[in-house]
Amino acid sequence: MKLNFSQLDEHLSNKLAAIYLISGDDPIQKLEAMQMLRRAARTAGFTERVRLAPESVQDEDTLYTTLHSSSLMSDKNLLELDYRSKAPTKPAADILEQYAANPSPDNLVIIDTAKLDDSATRSSWYKTVEKNGIVVTIWPVAREQLPQWIISRARKYKMNIQHEAASLLADYVEGNLTAAAQAIEKIYLLKHDKAIDAELIQSILADESRYTVFDLTESMITTNKARTLHILETLRLDGTESVLVLWGITRELRILTEIALAQQQGLSWDEIFKKHRIFSRRQQGIRGFLSRFGKKACQECLVHAADIDRMIKGGSPGNSWDALQLLCLRLV
Repeated sequence: MKLNFSQLDEHLSNKLAAIYLISGDDPIQKLEAMQMLRRAARTAGFTERVRLAPESVQDEDTLYTTLHSSSLMSDKNLLELDYRSKAPTKPAADILEQYAANPSPDNLVIIDTAKLDDSATRSSWYKTVEKNGIVVTIWPVAREQLPQWIISRARKYKMNIQHEAASLLADYVEGNLTAAAQAIEKIYLLKHDKAIDAELIQSILADESRYTVFDLTESMITTNKARTLHILETLRLDGTESVLVLWGITRELRILTEIALAQQQGLSWDEIFKKHRIFSRRQQGIRGFLSRFGKKACQECLVHAADIDRMIKGGSPGNSWDALQLLCLRLV
């Protein structure tokens, strides 16, 4: 069965499926979907949680053992399979297909993937998961829907944002959910208990003492080393999660890689910027960045970012903030 993000909460209030596939690249909605599933799993008695990192889910023996050995244990298990950075190999896909056809009642399995292409959604393993479980595709919130998204999210914090104020905030963040969510949290921390109007939003946006991950990537693009490191340190001191900072950097690197590839294929700058919806104020910085760093350099930095991702998840030793600083220095 297929569900969209807005249908997931109501679905989870009823009987849980044995297997879920959550796909998409939007970090805010993706995180909320995962959190809803984890809460529902705990309520249903799945007391043990196991998450297989990218290397482990590509290891067929580890994947098979994890899926099939839990029935020998006394506790019910929540099993999270991380396929965000790479789709399942053919052997892994076969294991998933066989398991999805006959899932264990002792497991609740969540397959966490990036946005899936047409070939993936036509695959046999995907269709078996869709038939016997739940597939939730996380779609980006359209620009025209963002003000209502902001209003709805603010209600979760028991705040009332007027529509004009929500529209102003949506314009400011240029359709980006992560930046909008950070702004809402900032308003909440200021403990405003009255209706939030456009004037208040303007005053908050004018406060430049706080940075977002988008300030970091913008500074990175313009190769401003001192400002980039200052913003990174400010984000750390403000309590920003390192995984969110890494997401911002890798998102930018993927876009830059795609733009560099489009250049190689002979597309004009106007065509590229239109395709990727790059606002005019960012275009000069991107052109300058790609004149210094090509597709290969961006891809190498994405590999570096994958190493940091493993570090954040505890799969390798090291300090993630130190590693992020080295990655930023590599890019500026």
